[in-house]
Amino acid sequence: MSKYQNDKYFFINQEIPLPISQHPSIRHFYPSYLGIVFIGKISTPILTKLEFYINKIFNSFFYEILFIGELEIPSIEYKSGIRREHDLLNQTFKKVILQPTNKLYSFIKNLMKEHNFNVGFGLTDLPIYSSNDESLLFLFGESNINHRCAIVSTHNLTSQFNKESGHNFKVRNRIIKEAIHEIGHIIIGLEHCLTADCVMRFSKNIEEIDNKSVNLCKKCQSRLNEVRLMNNF
Repeated sequence: MSKYQNDKYFFINQEIPLPISQHPSIRHFYPSYLGIVFIGKISTPILTKLEFYINKIFNSFFYEILFIGELEIPSIEYKSGIRREHDLLNQTFKKVILQPTNKLYSFIKNLMKEHNFNVGFGLTDLPIYSSNDESLLFLFGESNINHRCAIVSTHNLTSQFNKESGHNFKVRNRIIKEAIHEIGHIIIGLEHCLTADCVMRFSKNIEEIDNKSVNLCKKCQSRLNEVRLMNNF
């Protein structure tokens, strides 16, 4: 790979749902339990706001939102499947280690089984790339509908060259929007919305995240209501 080959991917495909071959055949049952895990170094105060907005947007879809705790990747597994790429947020042009999303899904799925919850969400400060398409680098987030889990990385949710504090108001809102977006894919499916300010709209950079709201548009709200009716609650 060329030294700067990942440049062309940096501001595209930042938030993706994993494709599945037979989406209509998958039946999810709600209400469910949602488990949240922090992977790496994440400030825990974000949890209260995150829980508030998940409950607000997906009202009654989750019996309970459970914080499973903080997880450090075991050192023996840390280097498994990693990519080393130049980070455009880093002016020194040092390569950084990107973790594959399937490794993080594996941790989340194990915790889902251990704690008996139905939907899993991971928040990490580690840069990630898609195991489904290795050309997709420095993702904001990704969801896996088959396994009912999603991951959001805060690594690229700060402004370019790290001019902003990692935990200020704007960055916190980006994290929340990306979390709602990926959990939304698990519930209402793969399709991205075309409405400008809908949280389910595809965002190719942080400016587009900032320009959309944390809420579902009328069309996506209608799709959410259809899932609610299918599950009789």
